[in-house]
Amino acid sequence: MKTIILAIGNSLRRDDGAAHRVLELLESQSGVFTRSLLQLAPEQSEEIAPARIVVFVDADIEPGPPRIERLPRGDPPPRSPLAHSLRPAEVVALARSLFHFTGQAYVCRVPGADFSEGEGLSGTASRNAIRAAELLRDLLYTPESR
Repeated sequence: MKTIILAIGNSLRRDDGAAHRVLELLESQSGVFTRSLLQLAPEQSEEIAPARIVVFVDADIEPGPPRIERLPRGDPPPRSPLAHSLRPAEVVALARSLFHFTGQAYVCRVPGADFSEGEGLSGTASRNAIRAAELLRDLLYTPESR
């Protein structure tokens, strides 16, 4: 089984593109598949199904340090019917029910400070992307995680 890291965000909304910077900072590793996305869609549920570990990397409007959270195995909490994309927990729930995903799922949150129109990360998001990449290396590339 493999590891999949999905970076989610719009790099034309400044810090919303922080997840893509995290992927740039991660060195290529055997057995680790990475992909940059604007938003999550139901199709990602089939994509993650064969993985042992899946990590969704996303910018966060909440201040603080970057963090990695394990997604619970239960059903995702209800959401607004007006949302235009899926949340990681929803993609994982689809993968479990439709494609028998049995792996572990995580969300890596990368706090930002500026989500206005434009390109380039703020200093806050740049520092947090570096730290998030370090956290992911610790989670995924240490001998204990293999």
